[in-house]
Amino acid sequence: MSQADEIRIALMTDTHAWPDAPGAFGGEGEQLQPWFETVFGTFLADVQSHSPEILIHLGDFTCGGGSFDMPHAAFYAALERLNRELRAVAPQFHGVPGNHDCPAGSIDYSFCEGLLGLAPRQGRTVDTDAARLIFLHSQGHSDEQRRAALPRDPTHGWIADAELERLDRSLAEAGDRPVIVFTHQLLHPWANPRRWRNLYATANSEAVLDIFARHDNVRAVFQGHAHILDMRKVSVGKRSISFIVAPSLIQYPLGWLLLTLTSASLRVQYRALPLAELSEQSRTAGVGSDWRTPDPAWLDFRIGL
Repeated sequence: MSQADEIRIALMTDTHAWPDAPGAFGGEGEQLQPWFETVFGTFLADVQSHSPEILIHLGDFTCGGGSFDMPHAAFYAALERLNRELRAVAPQFHGVPGNHDCPAGSIDYSFCEGLLGLAPRQGRTVDTDAARLIFLHSQGHSDEQRRAALPRDPTHGWIADAELERLDRSLAEAGDRPVIVFTHQLLHPWANPRRWRNLYATANSEAVLDIFARHDNVRAVFQGHAHILDMRKVSVGKRSISFIVAPSLIQYPLGWLLLTLTSASLRVQYRALPLAELSEQSRTAGVGSDWRTPDPAWLDFRIGL
């Protein structure tokens, strides 16, 4: 694969969209819902300037599920709008549901799954010339698990048995080809010194890591949910895997990731939105979000394939 054959991937997550929201959300008003149109419009312009071949959203498209009380009509309209406008940005668009991608007070992710073209509790596998991309559905909680969380959504992730089986098959079929995995909740604790909380985790991540170890072809895992930019390398089986957390588009640090994929490497570049005042407003809300400031080493790095 030559330089001309590079695959550009725009990776975004946690937009938590609510056009015309009644106020800023988050524990201390650090989320920027009232400025959604500015944030989203700026993101679209920045992404389009890079002409990506693939655009990926890692979930929490909207403010559905627990804690926000988003009206159902607003939830459906926002989710449809985001899917429509994001599909217009790149030749390919892929995504996975986040825990907030169900109507408030419900346990039903089917509307989001339908828009993304996914079977219930299952993701998809996409092949490129350079690597296999696996989108892992982490809202695979059983009906019993979902009911137990009501009236909120189950914040932690869970990979359903059928999705674990699909992952196992997809890795086996990939053979020696490099694999990149995309999911919402985290499969491994972050490197950030902030105290780890299990609500950010995929509760049965060990089952996923066991499958990774069995096949030894996963090179990188991209995750959302935690609203930070983070990266750590972890030995899984015989291989070191890079576990990356992508930043949120609704609070500090405001940004997305530009991935440049070749047969030899995956370059990861953080793209800060040119919205310094809004980013600072989010950073300083309440007691502040300095802990979310990314390590400079994570702003531009490469992963060998």
